Amino acid sequence: MTNQVSRRNFFKFAGAAAAAGAAATVVPSAVASALKKPVLTDSNGVGVYNEWDQLQSIIVGTPEGFTFPKLDWVLDTYAGITDEVKAALRDHHGKTFEELDPAQYAVTKAEEDALAALLESEGIEVIRPTMPSEAEQQAAHVGYTAMFERDNTLAVGDELINIFCRTGSRRKVHPYLHKQLTQVTQRTGQAHISQPVPALMAELSDEDQPYLEGGDIFVLGKDILVGHAGIASSYAGIEWLQKHLEPKGYRVHTIELTKDWIHLDCIFSTPREGLAMAYLGGVKGGKAAFPEFMQNWTWLEATKEEAKALGCNGVNIAPSRTIIGAEHTRIIEMLENNGVECVALPYANVSAFGGGPRCSTHPLQRKS
Repeated sequence: MTNQVSRRNFFKFAGAAAAAGAAATVVPSAVASALKKPVLTDSNGVGVYNEWDQLQSIIVGTPEGFTFPKLDWVLDTYAGITDEVKAALRDHHGKTFEELDPAQYAVTKAEEDALAALLESEGIEVIRPTMPSEAEQQAAHVGYTAMFERDNTLAVGDELINIFCRTGSRRKVHPYLHKQLTQVTQRTGQAHISQPVPALMAELSDEDQPYLEGGDIFVLGKDILVGHAGIASSYAGIEWLQKHLEPKGYRVHTIELTKDWIHLDCIFSTPREGLAMAYLGGVKGGKAAFPEFMQNWTWLEATKEEAKALGCNGVNIAPSRTIIGAEHTRIIEMLENNGVECVALPYANVSAFGGGPRCSTHPLQRKS
């Protein structure tokens, strides 16, 4: 039996309980901290403890510097990418969005900038990645994007964790967030660490490499949901997260997705405790795949078409208050009928690249 098969069975049959009692593993973000034993306690209460508390500080992405990557195994395997887009990646990798389609670039940038401005108007601190040089955009794995900054960071409890995507070009944003995140953690006292770094040239299909992507991850108190379609977060990444957080009393639940969906937040959202919206056709096992405590929640159903257009992908400003693409009129009506205030923002151009408002952002602090 291979390690990959063993790990798959580990999650299928044992779930979160299998990691009980395991020692936490930490990769420190500074050499000096390597000599210290990490304190795995929620010591100061500053950070992110769920998906809906009042938002205080957030990363917002940008299409600036967007450089098309080569068609890799992830992009070729993901059923959500059309043959037309795959052909474009073969023909245009290494070129920037701005040079290929300046008009569309301007509209897309305006939408993401409007999201940042809306959040700032709410009194929320907004942090945006700094820009790499043109040479850096082409270095190592060709391509660069900081549009969807949900995926490179995980704020959970009082920790910020650098996490790593499967697609190599998407891992290149970390140096351009480091200074801003360091300033945040020096002020708040949050720990800033890293998960183990995947091998640079590993086969992207290898489940033994530790990949974690923020679009898969939902923090629901001491319960953490992690989506797994085999093309984003890996079993090795989920196993590391489980072992790392278990000493704090967290339970990590793996939600198996079909390969039509790259991340859990493409088909699932929760604007407040006890309320979920989802396209359950993208989850193996449907609602029963979610933890027992969620079975009695109110579940609102999105269609496959709405989910493909990122209708499930809102970012919560406060309990029962969410930012959502204005084009999702049926979903907005359904949420508002269930007591959720929807702050509607045109977002169809950004979403055409595969991410909505949640994908574009990562909360760093919520007021509990």
